[in-house]
Amino acid sequence: MRNFLSIALFVCTFAWCTNGWCEEKDLDPGVINDWIRSAVKSESEDSDIKRVLRSTMMADWMHGDRTYQVRYEVSNSDCKRTLAIFATDVHGESWFSDWVKLIEDNKQDESTQLERPRVFVKTYKSGAGVSPVMDLSLEYDVLDGLPVLVVSDQRDVIRTLREFTSGDSAKVRVNAFESQFSFQLNLRGFAEKVDWAHEQCPLDQKQEESKSDMAS
Repeated sequence: MRNFLSIALFVCTFAWCTNGWCEEKDLDPGVINDWIRSAVKSESEDSDIKRVLRSTMMADWMHGDRTYQVRYEVSNSDCKRTLAIFATDVHGESWFSDWVKLIEDNKQDESTQLERPRVFVKTYKSGAGVSPVMDLSLEYDVLDGLPVLVVSDQRDVIRTLREFTSGDSAKVRVNAFESQFSFQLNLRGFAEKVDWAHEQCPLDQKQEESKSDMAS
């Protein structure tokens, strides 16, 4: 009887995953140095779905105690795209937790402006060398209780996505949180996963709509 239940559970789990329902879960914080994907249902009544990609990088996973995370999210309701960068320890705790209050206070009182964060990105492509350095426009924000850097300009998000899609790796340099750090980002597998994320919001379609709006 016990063996029968085990087999039945395996068959049901396999069918559940092959039908795509395995994507309906939160991101796994245990995945290191790879891109993972997830579909997260929103709390709104129309049950919109947010497609999320995330990469957690650790330079030295044998001895390192800091992870660098890049998260991309697109909302199907309005096709708004969000690209966030943040650093945590191996337990998911922020290295800059004291910045949460500073960011929240800054949002309430705009007169106390924080120093503008800067992020520089360059991608590497096989047979094409190194791309020009991108200087991204970012803002401080709080995501899931963590202080993060969010790319605020949608054009910066789109051009970064295009570079990541065609690249093999990228180097990211961050000047923020009164600190400087840099990390290497593995882009293998990113293009396939970002295509999945754009099933409802293709980049090309979004670009064409922007051109039409400008023409009108």
